Amino acid sequence: MEIHSGRVELPPEAESGPGCVYATAEEAYLSFGPAGRFLIRGGREIVADPVPGADERVLRTVILGPALGALLYQRGRLPLHASAVALPGGVAAFVGEKGEGKSTMAAAMYSRGYPLVADDVTALDLDGAGRPTVFPAYPQLRLWPGAAVSLGDDLARLPRLDSLSDKRGRQALREFSPVPRPLRRVYVLCRGEHPEIEHLRPQEALVELVRYTYGRRLLQMVNSPRHFLKCAGVVNGASVCRLRRPHSFATLSEVVRLVEEDCADGHG
Repeated sequence: MEIHSGRVELPPEAESGPGCVYATAEEAYLSFGPAGRFLIRGGREIVADPVPGADERVLRTVILGPALGALLYQRGRLPLHASAVALPGGVAAFVGEKGEGKSTMAAAMYSRGYPLVADDVTALDLDGAGRPTVFPAYPQLRLWPGAAVSLGDDLARLPRLDSLSDKRGRQALREFSPVPRPLRRVYVLCRGEHPEIEHLRPQEALVELVRYTYGRRLLQMVNSPRHFLKCAGVVNGASVCRLRRPHSFATLSEVVRLVEEDCADGHG
């Protein structure tokens, strides 16, 4: 993958307004006011055209988020808006709406000794036998201050990721490996009175994977059946569950134990 600076002109067809996008099968254009414009091309190149005085940390956030998601799709991967950790039986990925606790769950599992695989953007694909596989990203977690403190971190030691957010970066180097791993579970995070796991039927699971694909606006423009087929392949090869839990750090340890038990059983 090559990342470099250059002039990026948005095509006339690009959506107007903040965060405007445009995509074809081979190219994707992104525009973010505080950062600049970006061209992702051929699954191998990201061109950044920053606005004058752009915060390098903001540029990095865009490149490692939306731009990387578009590049992964161009490479034939399925990018999920998910955080993932490696358990003995395979990878557990946590998907959900913004602020639902994906990174917090991954950080809590990491604190229990499970290696981080990816945070925020998780790349999946099917191997030669049609089994879903997860490709590692980079060893860093993105945590809100409250989550970091609840996990025992000292905020003074965690740098802010960029000037637009109070999220902190937490290194997760322990046992991080660049080797792809099999996917075992996808947990859809949602609120509930007490921690519980519901295994979804294939039709429900497929809807959730489509919903939590990273960069859906771009994918809708391309309108490729490949995305749907990848999601169906994941449903056929791994269990997709709904993980309900209270919106409270106090129950985090209980939720982690529930996930451990679920991944250890023979279901899926």
